[in-house]
Amino acid sequence: MATTSSVSSNAISALGAGSGMDVKALATSLVEAERAPRKDVIDKKISKAEGGISGYSAIKFVLDGIKTSLMDLKDQSDFQSLTSRNSQSNAFNITASATASAGTHSITVNSLAKAQRNLSSGFANTTTAVSGTDISLSLAVNGGAAQAIVVPADKTTPGGIVSAINTANLGIKAQLINTGEAGTPYRILITGATGRDNSFTLSSNSANVDFDVGPTDPNVAGYDALKVSAFQAAANGNVVVNGVPIQPSNNQLTEVIPGVTIDLYTPTSGGAASVELVRDTSAVKTKMESLVKAYNDANTMLNTVYDPKSTVETYGATLAGNTIVNSIRTQMREIIFPQVSTGSSALRGFRDMGLSLDKDGVMTLDSGKLDEILNTKFDEAVTMLTGNSENL
Repeated sequence: MATTSSVSSNAISALGAGSGMDVKALATSLVEAERAPRKDVIDKKISKAEGGISGYSAIKFVLDGIKTSLMDLKDQSDFQSLTSRNSQSNAFNITASATASAGTHSITVNSLAKAQRNLSSGFANTTTAVSGTDISLSLAVNGGAAQAIVVPADKTTPGGIVSAINTANLGIKAQLINTGEAGTPYRILITGATGRDNSFTLSSNSANVDFDVGPTDPNVAGYDALKVSAFQAAANGNVVVNGVPIQPSNNQLTEVIPGVTIDLYTPTSGGAASVELVRDTSAVKTKMESLVKAYNDANTMLNTVYDPKSTVETYGATLAGNTIVNSIRTQMREIIFPQVSTGSSALRGFRDMGLSLDKDGVMTLDSGKLDEILNTKFDEAVTMLTGNSENL
């Protein structure tokens, strides 16, 4: 029976130990020879997966471009493209909303709406009290029920009276102004809302405070008395729009021309001002051109990632033969060229506004056709694209 040592000796001899063969190196080589093909397969799979991720990322990027371009065309306000030409822009300002229509208008501003303003006598400073007791003010707007404003005894300074009036929030505002007059520069200015229906009366129970001394300049110095008088009466404006006389209670008109806001600044001079609202179609055309570019960028990227012969670095051939690419291409076409239910029979989709695809999926814009639609059927185009809605 062979001993253990003799068996070991025979094994070593069989492996060539006696001839100086590197058994460890031989074993390593055998393992590597077995592992190499499998590793190569795994590495190729990893590389392919990483390439696919790059391809999907590239597709997402260009699809986001299409989404952004479509978002710029989905709301009615995206077509707020009226510009105004105003012959007397110093007298008033015109702002046209998305619901305004192109047209010409005449506007005459004879007078603005005014607020009642009452002005106090003058003071040397704003911190000395004018009464040693509480002051109770009584305010009535447009002959309505009187409302009380109480000024505590320790706050009967000009500044305290202003604060009490404003804190009451009863429709009038008070402020301290510095007139620059020698000795008594500070006065209290009390202002109501514009319009004749916002006239007010303000009275006091204090002998030292008189808020109703008549329409004269009080010009009373010192702190023994506070006198306030009205120097501007509340009044409505006098405006003529397209021949129609209007007496607005404030200086912002929002309903006299549909979709247009008119901010009045000063009376017009030399007769009526001419206002022309002109449709600016260039902004819409720019948005359509952006959509064409975004679509073609996406189409180019889909071709790049799908083409097995593409040599474009990072993205080329990363999704070669992948059916998802064709699915995305199909969905892109269906999104851009659906048949919509809104709009007139003449405008049913982007094709009717000048967009088309060639055999290679490249989008083009017929500028002449788009110009014709925007100049003759602008409202119908807006309805077709937006459904006359916002933020859907």
